[in-house]
Amino acid sequence: MDIKLLKKFADNKCTPAEVEKVFSWVSQKPDKSSGQALFKNYWDNIEPMEEEPRNTLEQHRLDRIHHIINLNQSERLAKGTPRFFSVKKISLVQLLSRAAALLLIPVLTLFVYTRFFQSGSLIARGDIPMNEIVSPAGSRIFLELSDGTKVWLNHGSTMVYPQEFTGKSRVVELTGEGYFEVAHNKAKPFIVEAGGMEVKAVGTNFNVKAYPGNQDFETTLESGKVFILKKNSGKELAVCEMNPGQHFVFNNTTNKYSLKAEDLAKYVSWKEGTLIFIDDPLDKVAEQLSRWYNVEIKLEAPELNELTYTATFVDESLYQILEMLEIVTPISYTVSDREKMPDGTFTKRKISIYPKRGKDKK
Repeated sequence: MDIKLLKKFADNKCTPAEVEKVFSWVSQKPDKSSGQALFKNYWDNIEPMEEEPRNTLEQHRLDRIHHIINLNQSERLAKGTPRFFSVKKISLVQLLSRAAALLLIPVLTLFVYTRFFQSGSLIARGDIPMNEIVSPAGSRIFLELSDGTKVWLNHGSTMVYPQEFTGKSRVVELTGEGYFEVAHNKAKPFIVEAGGMEVKAVGTNFNVKAYPGNQDFETTLESGKVFILKKNSGKELAVCEMNPGQHFVFNNTTNKYSLKAEDLAKYVSWKEGTLIFIDDPLDKVAEQLSRWYNVEIKLEAPELNELTYTATFVDESLYQILEMLEIVTPISYTVSDREKMPDGTFTKRKISIYPKRGKDKK
């Protein structure tokens, strides 16, 4: 692909055949140096927009496209999974062929960011070169480490890891949420450091959740065995040992933990692009939706936390979910426009949820 075709693509002037050519080139994982040079040349000449489009139709469509992309990057759930909506599946190329350039550029940008630029982020730590990978808000990332361990990073998560594992253990640092399929190496345990805690494994499948600002640290074990340790004044204190099918929660406020068998799909389905809620209060639902869709959701009345939800969402947009919640429970909501900041960036879209009749939806 050359700069002329890329510009034509960005201007939404490509024929369907040319659009397929662009995405065929992307899917073939082009050479990093030539691909990076091509996109940098184009982006360096992009004129910044004066103001943000105010029509939320583009946002609705982008939500829809984004979820289709995530679903195409993961395995489909088994048949029979309960869903609230049945959405007709169409091919990604068909959808993108008809989308506006405003929607195409963010899609391509995510690929370019992760393919050409992100892997070059290095952190000096002694003599060991470290990589830092960031899963942007509203996106999920998959990567494979040098030892063969597979990692999925959830929305707004960051992981620091060495280019090559040395020493007696394999250590990574996680901020946010990640799922780990650890390559077996009995002589060199795999350790995830997150939220002042450590999860130690040898060859295991588990999930770790430790977002900044959250009082709970969580680990979910699907297979194998892990040991949970707490870091305290430079020392590692053993907390517990986990067996498959268990979910661990440590509360940093009370300094207490719980360990019990649960339906693990609720905690690990995110890596397949699925949101599962089981008797979750509305504030927890709002927290997860805010991170998943990169918006700010605020509950405007304390009694709203008495509402609980059990639901499975596979590829619904945020607005479909909000409309469904409004139908099945006594709530209403408003959506505000983004505000332009002095530095030219925009705030997140804000969604306010009210008790029914407390505020009319607009």
